Amino acid sequence: MLGVPQLPGGRVMPHARNSIDGTRVYFEDHGGSGALVVFYGGLVDSVDAVRLSPIAQALPADEFRVVYVDHRGVGRSDRPHERAAYTMRLRVADAVSVLDTLGVQRAHFVGTSYGGRLCFGIGEHAPERVLSLVIGGQQPYRMDPDTALGRRITESLAASRASGTMEPFVNALEKWAGAPLPEDKRALWLENDPTAIEAASAAMLDEGDVAVGLRSWEFRCLLFVGAADVDFFEGAERAAREIPNAEFVSLAGLDHIGAHLEQDPVLTAVLHTLRADAQGKVDV
Repeated sequence: MLGVPQLPGGRVMPHARNSIDGTRVYFEDHGGSGALVVFYGGLVDSVDAVRLSPIAQALPADEFRVVYVDHRGVGRSDRPHERAAYTMRLRVADAVSVLDTLGVQRAHFVGTSYGGRLCFGIGEHAPERVLSLVIGGQQPYRMDPDTALGRRITESLAASRASGTMEPFVNALEKWAGAPLPEDKRALWLENDPTAIEAASAAMLDEGDVAVGLRSWEFRCLLFVGAADVDFFEGAERAAREIPNAEFVSLAGLDHIGAHLEQDPVLTAVLHTLRADAQGKVDV
């Protein structure tokens, strides 16, 4: 298999194919016999970035089977440039295609920021595939594009598309955070296609509520968000009140970007959520 990327042990790093539009979605299965945990990062987080997250690194290899996935538009997944390619219906179908490729019926899903919004969509549109959801820094309701963060993202992504580089977007986030990003994270974010990322962001800002049946959800959910995240805190707290079996964790002193990068305070709650349903193992 010359030229085909491989994981340690010789396992090929495959793609799943969306059954609706044929988009290829890259994922890495790091193996294990425990309950399947599928990880999604933020808008510009590739698999390589998600693997660095404290949550991912905290999962015992002998207890969980961990899979990392690139969103469409990110990393080694296909990168369509049309806004219509990033609807929630298609993104949920991407997640389902990964489980189908693995031959697995149900999984735990962990998503932060943009990945957290996808988790809400999975819970709404594919609840039969969910063991539990861990959602960081997001909410399921219509997003306001006219917030300070929303405007900064929209303007910097337009500048990135025009310049052909993610530099304006990354610079804007660093200015918002008031500090440089970690060098490894920054380098990975700069690898993205600005036209694809702008299309994905615009689709997210255009869509309405992505989950309207929260009160009927039967699976366990953990929602965590920075206490200083003015864009998402209120909506996340509201969602946690609506979901019957939800836990809400407020991360003191952190804004949206801070909570996205510093997840150590929530690790105990994450492991509790995953272990509470792990007795079911992987339903194949």
